[in-house]
Amino acid sequence: MSLRLAPFRSPSDARRGAPGLLVAVACLIVGCAHLSGVDDAIRQHALHGFGTTAAGLPKRTKIVASQLVIHADFPLPGQHRLVRELEGLRVDVSQTLGLPISDEPVNLYLFETPARYEEFVVRQFPSFPARRAFFVETDTTLSVYAAWQDRVAEDLRHETTHGYLHAVVPVIPLWLDEGIAEFFELPKLEAGLHRAHIAHLAGRRLEGTWWPDLARLEALESAADLSQDHYAEAWCWTHWLICTTPERRAVLQDYLTDLRRDSATAPLSQRLRHAPGLGGDAAVEVVKHLEELAVRTGAH
Repeated sequence: MSLRLAPFRSPSDARRGAPGLLVAVACLIVGCAHLSGVDDAIRQHALHGFGTTAAGLPKRTKIVASQLVIHADFPLPGQHRLVRELEGLRVDVSQTLGLPISDEPVNLYLFETPARYEEFVVRQFPSFPARRAFFVETDTTLSVYAAWQDRVAEDLRHETTHGYLHAVVPVIPLWLDEGIAEFFELPKLEAGLHRAHIAHLAGRRLEGTWWPDLARLEALESAADLSQDHYAEAWCWTHWLICTTPERRAVLQDYLTDLRRDSATAPLSQRLRHAPGLGGDAAVEVVKHLEELAVRTGAH
């Protein structure tokens, strides 16, 4: 059994009054916390909590939206615009990444208030890091848990992307899993343009303290090792691959297809060194791409 946890966005998102969730993993402040990188005590608490009867799960409303099965503890219209958006996200992820659409259910549990959500998480997953929403993958289920609050749309796009992706590519490198989720967490009209990440990386470039290094990202196996730089860079590589040229997007799509067949396939950095038509050194091209985005968005 393997589980994956998903993010809260900043230290201010940590829930006060839920000390059972505040574990000593200092870097789990942004991005997803993959349980494989968390200590054994957290793993055992998580597995125990997931294996018990999940008392308190939302069940007042059930909506089946294609692959997504939504359980809410409040009235939620089946035609709610967020429901329709999450359903459409399934197709967007598939078409953008060149992946098939799965029929494996992704269960989404929506709690009416943060307090209801906190109560459930503290009881069922007492050692999980604090966050507004999270994605859990086991050998048999894909599930998202979230509270209905002001940033729920962003959170659900991110977590549901993990679900759709893992339904067809069960084993995916940490950096790419996060880069893809960061890309699709934005409203569709943004086309993956993550302004906060652009501003962060542009600032680091002006300081002379950051240069893209895909091999460095690929070496990361634990979310406890991830920093804001890593999440932003993972998004930047993903955006460069998807949004610049058909050849680059094809390299990403082929890599994901090969990962479906064999999780031990050669890392993406090796493919970029040998793939034709990518326009020179990949890191240099990523920096150029970031600089163009910074000018476009006013981050310079």
